[in-house]
Amino acid sequence: RIVRIFNTYGTRMRLNDGRALPAFMGQALRGEDITVFGDGSQTRSFTYVDDLVEGIFRLAMSDECEPVNVGNPQEVSILDFAKEVIELTG
Repeated sequence: RIVRIFNTYGTRMRLNDGRALPAFMGQALRGEDITVFGDGSQTRSFTYVDDLVEGIFRLAMSDECEPVNVGNPQEVSILDFAKEVIELTG
């Protein structure tokens, strides 16, 4: 089986691993401007790690033989995501 994993987040993420969520959180918590590339209109979907593990498990127990995307179907623009991080971190 082939699982296509998208943007996953959860506890114990490293703030310097290059992904949007920890990068934004680290910058916001340090009081820095959040770096958004381009105009921020590009979109991402974020999936909590527990949900990803459940999806992988369910796929493993299934009869599916084609590649499967495992993630959140709702997308958010990077700019809106950055604004939400700023709001949540004060």
